[in-house]
Parts: sequence; C-alpha cells; structure tokens
Amino acid sequence: MASIYSNIDRNKNETILIITLFISVVGFIGWFVGELFVGEGYGLSMLGFALIVAGISSYLSYYYSDKIVLSLSRAREVSKTENAYLYNLVENLCIGAGLPAPRIYLIDDTALNAFATGRDPRHAAICFTSGIVDTLDKLELEGVIAHELSHVGNFDIRLMSIVSILVGTVTLLADWFTRGMFYGGGRKRRESSELGGLLLIFGIILVILSPIIATLIK
Repeated sequence: MASIYSNIDRNKNETILIITLFISVVGFIGWFVGELFVGEGYGLSMLGFALIVAGISSYLSYYYSDKIVLSLSRAREVSKTENAYLYNLVENLCIGAGLPAPRIYLIDDTALNAFATGRDPRHAAICFTSGIVDTLDKLELEGVIAHELSHVGNFDIRLMSIVSILVGTVTLLADWFTRGMFYGGGRKRRESSELGGLLLIFGIILVILSPIIATLIK
C-alpha cells in the first residue's frame, strides 16, 4: 500500500534514474555527432566532451534548478515584514506538517497560480502570484499552501525541477543536432559510408522522438 514514505522513496529513485538516463542520452548524442559530423574516430572525444556537459548540467539542475525556475518566472523573494500575513499562513501550516519554512516568492501577475520548487524541504521555495494572494480568502489560500507543501514533503519539487531543466537541455541538443544534420559538414561521409547512412537514419529517429519523449517525461 502506497504511503507518504513510499512516495518519497519513489521520487528519490526516479530522480537518480532521470539523471542517469540524461547523462546516457547526452553521451550517446555526443558520440553520434562526433562520428557522423566530425570524422571517424572522433566519437570518443565528443563522448567525453558530452559527458562533461551532462555532468555540469546535472549538477546545476540539482543544486540550482530552483533559482533557474524562479528567475525565468521573474519571481522576487518577499520578507516577513513585507507580507507578514502570507508568511504567518505558511509558517503555521509548516508547523502542522513538520516541515521547515520555505522561502516565499511573489510574481506580479493577476493569474491565480502558485508552485513549489527546490531540491528538498530544507532548500524549498513556494511562489505565489499576486493575483492568488489578493483574490483568495484565508481558508482558500491555506488550501493552496497545503497543496504546495505536500509537493515539498514528498520531494516532488526535486524531481520536477530537475526534469524541467534536463528536458530543456535535451531539447536544445536535439535542435542543435537537427541543424547540424541539414547544414553541417559530413555530407560526403554520409554519402560514402554505410555506417554513416545507418547513423543518419538512427539520428533522424532520435530527433523525431526526443520532443515526444520529453513531453512524456514531463
């Protein structure tokens, strides 16, 4: 029977799996691009470079995914003196849930929305739009906060933050490969090499499937 503890363990395991798959996919793309576009024997060199890029991206997504997401959302951190009402609601619910109080951010937007991010409960943040804070009454806003705190406690925030950053990286790599395939060098090699032809077919399939796989992961 599923419980909060089994959900936490599952999310932690899925985080490790996602990072492992990401590094593997990026490594393969690096080898593939090296063999097809740079020249025979360059696959291993590009593989090493790709693994370095994948390692850096994984490190940044693990430790800085919350800052990246909040920056892209144009969110600003608010202090307790600036919005004591919202801070008190969050802190009271954190006490009840046995969670450390997260950092609180606001987005100047009339839309009713909120989300949580961070790598674990001690490094979490909850972001609200000004619209949801101004529109909902105390009980409704507590419901929203409790919902976001459930994501914090279950470690959903780590998994989704990392997935968002890594999937974006894979999409960029797929776009880079597509441009290289049509505009880059290596055409002569593709025409003269049976291996190049097979790699080209496999690469096209990878390019087509990458956005679909990214959507399914999200």
